[in-house]
Amino acid sequence: MRYAVIMAGGAGTRLWPAARQESPKQLQKLIYEEPLIAVTVKRLSEAFDPDHILVVTAQRYVDPIRSHLPSVPPDNVMSEPFGRNTAAAIAMTAFRIAREDPDAVFGVFPADHVILHPDVLLRAVDFGSDLARRHDVVDIGVPPGHPETGYGYIELGDLMTSRDGLDAYHVKRFVEKPTVEKAQEYLQAGNYMWNSGIFVWQAQRFLNQLQTHLPQTYEALDTAFTDGSPEALQHAYESIPDISVDYAIMEKVSDVVAIPAEFGWRDVGDWNALYELMSHDADGNASEGASVLLDTKNSGFLMRRKLVAAIGVEDLIAVDTPDVLLLVRRDRTQDVKKILEMLKERGDEGYL
Repeated sequence: MRYAVIMAGGAGTRLWPAARQESPKQLQKLIYEEPLIAVTVKRLSEAFDPDHILVVTAQRYVDPIRSHLPSVPPDNVMSEPFGRNTAAAIAMTAFRIAREDPDAVFGVFPADHVILHPDVLLRAVDFGSDLARRHDVVDIGVPPGHPETGYGYIELGDLMTSRDGLDAYHVKRFVEKPTVEKAQEYLQAGNYMWNSGIFVWQAQRFLNQLQTHLPQTYEALDTAFTDGSPEALQHAYESIPDISVDYAIMEKVSDVVAIPAEFGWRDVGDWNALYELMSHDADGNASEGASVLLDTKNSGFLMRRKLVAAIGVEDLIAVDTPDVLLLVRRDRTQDVKKILEMLKERGDEGYL
């Protein structure tokens, strides 16, 4: 059997003030007419039975997510007691899947990414599912299109095999977010891909690696799933480390396979990334809502409640919500999280 595991726990704070603690990024209608989580499930339903789609999220998001996913069984929307990063979230689903079918293969997918060519992604997932039965893990990534400093990279080794127009490679190494100079080197080298956060594992293989490289998490969750109570899971989460699956396992196993594929992947991680996906006028402006623009260039306006009038503005993002107006230069959108830190320090948590 095959399962899809959707990671839907984060709040997407760099898309504040639209994304908030109570209305996270995956529940926002960005680019699409439906929330990102609903679009992700609809995309994966082409290849996975809804009964085999699992969503991992925070407790506060369980009911809102269930309301947007009528085709997914309610019990398949799983909540963590609190966030412990991706290693714990994936491990929790792997224990559940392995108890139903230890030989099952599962793919891990972010809930909030834009995929412009889903047919290519699903073809890569099908290829990766076969490879995952013989290798520790398969990473499905994207050939870099420009020297991006906001993504992790994977260096590709020798070609392993090919199928349906896709190539699979041995992985040489994982590379953290690089400087622009290093990113340019990787682009020119031609043997790197962006790490998209999409992986394929065989359930029992994953648990074996978890037991080897993160034994504390393995033992705690094994005990919790044997017990089966919410209290046992809460107790387990209190003792397991907060670490990503990349650091904990991916970078430590030796048999990693990579499939680079052009599936139109976009991690809409900040407002500039969203601006780049929107339709632009002749001056490079993108607007959602009514606008009148004079001598304005390369700017984005999300003003759904009122007319925006801009004069002589360049490289600006403006986002309007009922209680917050955000103005940020396009090259500073990564710094939105610093505003949230300032609000926390001031005690203005009602804006978060």
